[in-house]
Amino acid sequence: YILPKSTHDLDELHTLPIFGVPSTTQEPIDMRFVSDEDVCVILNQQRHKDTAIRYTTAAPNPMQLKIEILAALTKGKPLLVFLFSADKRISATGRNTMVAIDMLEDEQKKLVKVFVHGWTFYEQPFLTEAIKFAEGGKSIDEAIEACKEIGDHCFSFSNFVTSSSVRKLMAWRPGMFPEGFTVEDNSFIAFGLPVTTRDVVMPLAERVGKLMTVQNKAVSMADLQDAEIARVKDNLKPDEKLSKVIVQTIGRIDIGHKFLQKMKDANVPMMDDVELSVCNAGIFAAVVSAWGEMSAVYVVKKV
Repeated sequence: YILPKSTHDLDELHTLPIFGVPSTTQEPIDMRFVSDEDVCVILNQQRHKDTAIRYTTAAPNPMQLKIEILAALTKGKPLLVFLFSADKRISATGRNTMVAIDMLEDEQKKLVKVFVHGWTFYEQPFLTEAIKFAEGGKSIDEAIEACKEIGDHCFSFSNFVTSSSVRKLMAWRPGMFPEGFTVEDNSFIAFGLPVTTRDVVMPLAERVGKLMTVQNKAVSMADLQDAEIARVKDNLKPDEKLSKVIVQTIGRIDIGHKFLQKMKDANVPMMDDVELSVCNAGIFAAVVSAWGEMSAVYVVKKV
């Protein structure tokens, strides 16, 4: 649900389960198998108080994850697993994945490598980079090095949300916000990181705490987009350009395309071969987002 459609049919791309749990039934739903049509219906329900259903998430248990990993290993090829955290205090899925790997036979363990990036749900640039390396016949170690370079030095993002979604996030994961954090009613907020390369590597343990850094506020999504585009231009140093922009939208994919066009019209510095893509979020958006919101992930490179 976080990748462009062009990657969905790759035979060697496997996904680990994560479950959405509606308050109405309390029956876990495997997010991997919810259709785009069902997601659209669910997100539309969330737009109205009288039809909205509260969703939470549930992590897979170690045995469920072990089964998925064994299925991915059936071809006898090395496996690269992406996690945003292996810290049990931050991610139950990460913790259980490490337990599942430890349950494998020794020969199976040798085939599995884990890359932890620390940037929570913004996994798109790492996955697309690894896919590119795999398609080019490169090794897993080379892919990890490239992904580590992005995560340590080149990754940035803008997350465009409404005040109602901020409250939803605060109820779901209060520890991600600074103490005393508040938000005004009917406002639009952009969280993000400075859009520039980082010389100093930020420790993994500190990255989650940076994700709710407010960069801009506005009275409309259009104004918020304009403010963030101005911020991107202002943040980029003279020797830096964007090499990748991946926009994820919530129900309104047209908003993502308009944002990319705005970036082009504003002459945001981009590489000649910049990778631009827009994709729609899956059912996970029902937990933490609202119809019409979006996020943009940037990879910054020196020229």
